Amino acid sequence: MGDPGDRETDETVPNADEILTEVESVSLTPTEHQRVKDLVNGEQMSRFRNHERRYLVAGAGGETGAATRRKTVYDLLDDRTDPPAMATRLEDYGLTPEEIELWVRVFDILCGRASHVVAVVEDFDGGYVWELGLLFAPEYRPKTWVLKRRYRDDDTERDRYDNGMAASHVAALLTGDRCVEWETAADLPVVVEEIP
Repeated sequence: MGDPGDRETDETVPNADEILTEVESVSLTPTEHQRVKDLVNGEQMSRFRNHERRYLVAGAGGETGAATRRKTVYDLLDDRTDPPAMATRLEDYGLTPEEIELWVRVFDILCGRASHVVAVVEDFDGGYVWELGLLFAPEYRPKTWVLKRRYRDDDTERDRYDNGMAASHVAALLTGDRCVEWETAADLPVVVEEIP
């Protein structure tokens, strides 16, 4: 995806065609293309497709508190049994940081195959912000749920979400009944219950 600085203004919101054009414009070598095919046709994807409820959980990764809270959401969704559900994350597919161009393609495919996409958002300062842009696409928006962390202090709230490009991408996602706010990790089991 392009650098946020490539946009003329923070208010410029890409439309679905622009977002999909960016995804499709990622040029892959034959080896990379085969790697994507192997990933999306492998055992992990087969297990994912065989569940009625398929949750793709997006958000912060790595070894951070935000990643731990995202994993909590992942576990809560993955533990659902009525109907049987499976949660997955992009990193479950074995992609390495060096394969960043493949992440975009695999994430797009996972969005298409998921019954629900759940974005756990604590700020707009991370590599996952491009995922939020893809979720803005009209075909993914109806199945997207956003669990947005709310900070008690307004200055902290502004500081954490001070990224005009990300804000423009997710403006539509942060409204309506599919955006649920939470403050602490203890709130997560309650807000996850709002996701069908």
